[in-house]
Amino acid sequence: MKVDFNLRKFLQMDEFLKNENHPQILLNKKHSVSGIIGFDNEGTLVRVINIGYSDIKGFLNVLSTMENFKLFLWYIHRDLLLQKVENMKTGNKKNQIAYILNMEHLSMSKFMDKTIVEAGLMALKLLQDHYHDVVKVVYVVNAPSFFSSAFKLFKPVIKEALHQSIKVLDSNWKEELVKHIDADILPVYLGGNRVDCTGDPECGEFIGFGGTIDDDYYPADFLDPADPEVVSANVPSGSSLFFRYNVPEVESIIRWHIQSKDNDIGIGVFLDTTEGNETAAPEGKQKKKKDEDVSKMEPLTPPIRLQCHLCPEIGETVSWFKGCVVLQLDNTYSWMSAKEVMMKIVVEKPRKGEVNNKKVSELKTKSQQKPIRK
Repeated sequence: MKVDFNLRKFLQMDEFLKNENHPQILLNKKHSVSGIIGFDNEGTLVRVINIGYSDIKGFLNVLSTMENFKLFLWYIHRDLLLQKVENMKTGNKKNQIAYILNMEHLSMSKFMDKTIVEAGLMALKLLQDHYHDVVKVVYVVNAPSFFSSAFKLFKPVIKEALHQSIKVLDSNWKEELVKHIDADILPVYLGGNRVDCTGDPECGEFIGFGGTIDDDYYPADFLDPADPEVVSANVPSGSSLFFRYNVPEVESIIRWHIQSKDNDIGIGVFLDTTEGNETAAPEGKQKKKKDEDVSKMEPLTPPIRLQCHLCPEIGETVSWFKGCVVLQLDNTYSWMSAKEVMMKIVVEKPRKGEVNNKKVSELKTKSQQKPIRK
């Protein structure tokens, strides 16, 4: 689909996938709760995720929504690449992944946290809309007593194909896993025979068990309302605001910094290529509008609810188009609360001969944080 191509380009995923030294990836590796254990009896890659050990809220506070999306996509593409290599050896033509979702130590407070639920729903939507055929099976093990009730929050948005792939195993889950995955591949703690080189039954050498993310990683890069390029906007409940930015040339650099107060805000990014569009913003400026018909525009991203009240959304992309970019601040899903948003969007001309890959954010100490101000 066109939106899939645009999403990859907008997030610069091809460049991201080539370099494992990105701060987001290094942070994730340090606090990883997953690992690949091998292939099941049908030749499908198996990834273990110890979700109960994850500092999910910490990740939402130190990485922006789009950065977490990029990590999510990084895992999918990395796993599919490994599956492709295995297929070349075995002749298997399936490009799917099997997951073991270990819920040991998953608390009710973590599972039901509003921001975590919203992040989970967004990841689920991204998976189903753009990678619907990736999941072969999800084995849920060590499910807490509240899981079946809490799972009802997600059930309405889970499509039938994915729902059929989710297997919530009961107390004999270890015996069930061995039916599908060789015991010599399964770690001891998951019912198999395998230990790592140190004799660890949890195979900590290649499976992560997370840990709390240090305060030193929390962001400190906040907008200054005195900056003349910073725009403050109040998005009424049940409404949207639209901002237009002229992108005069292909390979223009678009930089953004978006943060909100107290609540998330939805965004959509669209390309209006209408020739002679009189509503296009002057070069380097934004034009604010209350109404736009985006149905005839080309979406550059799917609708995304940014949790930029937790971590500012800071990023950049290099345009593969020219025209007028329309940014939608979407609050139509909230009928009770208006949203306060501050943002700085800059469009720069191409810099010939330079690599447009400026580092746009750093993980700084929490002690330097400044609250959002009007």
